[in-house]
Amino acid sequence: MKIKVDTEKLIAKYLLGDLTDPEKEQLDNWIKNSPQHEEFFNRLCTNMSFRKRYEAYTQINSHQAWKRFKKKYCQVSITSIFLKYAAIFILPIIIAAGGWYFYTSSEIQVSDNLTLGDAIQPGIPKATLILAGNNKQSLTPTYPTPVKVNHSTTAIAQNGALIYPTTPNTNIDSILKQRSEVIENNTLTTEQGNEFRVTFEDGTTVHLNYNTELRYPIKFSQTKRMVYLKGEAYFKVAQDTRPFYVITDHGTIRQYGTEFNVNTFSPERTEVALVKGSISIIPTKSSQEQFIKPGQLAHIEQKSNNISIHNVDLTPYIAWNEGRLIFENRTLENIVEILEHWYNVDISFGTSELKQLRFTGNMDRYATISPILKAIARTTNLQIKIKGREILITDN
Repeated sequence: MKIKVDTEKLIAKYLLGDLTDPEKEQLDNWIKNSPQHEEFFNRLCTNMSFRKRYEAYTQINSHQAWKRFKKKYCQVSITSIFLKYAAIFILPIIIAAGGWYFYTSSEIQVSDNLTLGDAIQPGIPKATLILAGNNKQSLTPTYPTPVKVNHSTTAIAQNGALIYPTTPNTNIDSILKQRSEVIENNTLTTEQGNEFRVTFEDGTTVHLNYNTELRYPIKFSQTKRMVYLKGEAYFKVAQDTRPFYVITDHGTIRQYGTEFNVNTFSPERTEVALVKGSISIIPTKSSQEQFIKPGQLAHIEQKSNNISIHNVDLTPYIAWNEGRLIFENRTLENIVEILEHWYNVDISFGTSELKQLRFTGNMDRYATISPILKAIARTTNLQIKIKGREILITDN
């Protein structure tokens, strides 16, 4: 059955759950227009593999569909809303709630080379602790190990976390003693393929992603708690009378009892996702404090020094903290960048247009890299070659 392009868009958006009311009415009219339309649509929506739905739709195999799509669309930038959905629909990519969806049909053969991906393990808990005087200690998953962080304080490194001894902010004698002390900073850094956690003396916990630097005092002052972040970290701030500040190159995040994620990987902006509680944001070149609500994503723009706030589903932005990698309509280029950092691999493309293909999926962050490579290969009919820690993605 040959379907008009407008109807293709409507069906694609229906399958992706992104159909507006007027579009739904238009699609309903098309379905009711003939028994053949209704029968065809029902076949698409029945509980069968998406490949079977796709083949019933096109009456051709996925390799031919990919060739046709690339010839028609990849000569131009895939930016319009039509191409956004056409790319996902014509390339029957991942539509499943439970994880990455890839096909088991014997008609699709995946190169044995992809089994080499089983040897590429995910990142591990590892960090470097930089003490006063630039003394460095490597922290790895071990049995509880004491770490002398200054002349009077010993922290414990265990199970991928560094835990400082708790010092409640209630004892007057300790307060007076602390006020007379010079505040000393520690710096915790992770590299590519690493993550780590730290628990501060007030009970606040921080989960550091790869390529992240966090500088903080061994003991907070009596008026405020302040840390400095480069990279990405998830904060669970302990309640305290003292406000908690996260300082980034683009601005300051101030919390009032909360959980939030801060991402400074982009040189253009700092991204803040508020899970619960309350925070405010102050751009670096401004004194104006702007509050955001739970479920909102804020961008502190580097060039304009402005803050933009968006109501979004935060799941893809904080999933890494819960051991998942979730991508929602993300380009292959963006996904590859994350995989390179987390799996410590080098991924390249045979042609630049392949970078613009879009994917949606959900995978285990602590699994090997194989499942996602197989999903990409099977849903796009691309070739993926692995040699050591180098991965090449090319067109067939």
